[in-house]
Amino acid sequence: MRILQVNVGRVAIRTNAKGQEEGTGIGKQSVTGPVVLGLSGLEGDESAYRSRDMGDTALHGFASESYAGLEAVLGRALPRPSFGENLLFEGYRDAEVRIGDLLSIGTALVMVNQPVPRCTWPGVLTGVNALGAQAMKAGTPGWYLNVVQSGVIAAGDGLELVERGDAGWTVAGLNALLLAKKPDPAMLADALAHPLLADRFKVELRA
Repeated sequence: MRILQVNVGRVAIRTNAKGQEEGTGIGKQSVTGPVVLGLSGLEGDESAYRSRDMGDTALHGFASESYAGLEAVLGRALPRPSFGENLLFEGYRDAEVRIGDLLSIGTALVMVNQPVPRCTWPGVLTGVNALGAQAMKAGTPGWYLNVVQSGVIAAGDGLELVERGDAGWTVAGLNALLLAKKPDPAMLADALAHPLLADRFKVELRA
């Protein structure tokens, strides 16, 4: 398991899917060399979600294997990053990623805290209609992480699982719960009570 890309970008005004001007941090660029990771995110990176106090979204991860799956369905290549991810992972996929996974990357420690409820920006950025929704439907939404210990990371860094979260709470599984038209009440209640699941995602589940 390793990090293939580290991506950063500032919030910029873009035309959204409704034809309106809006600030977004979707446009990120891959950087080489060491990057400082603080408690609020990567140096040089901004998120419109963080600026709106919508929960702890310090880091956004996506799996390289998810790109391969989507490209096979779409019949076309997708640029990296297409989803606004800060970290492109190899060998660490949504079906395996658990809430509460504690990861060592470079000299930093980060923890998985929720799946990404996809918006329309990936489709706007790439020109692929409803790309974000397609990623969720495929069970590969990506995930957010909070920073437990600041440090320095870089593309090519290995990934060490210091501590594993509960096997019953994977990113793919919680994504399926969010998409369910009639979610299981007991599972929903358990998810809402999970101490490590981000409050922002609990808001999505309640809605």
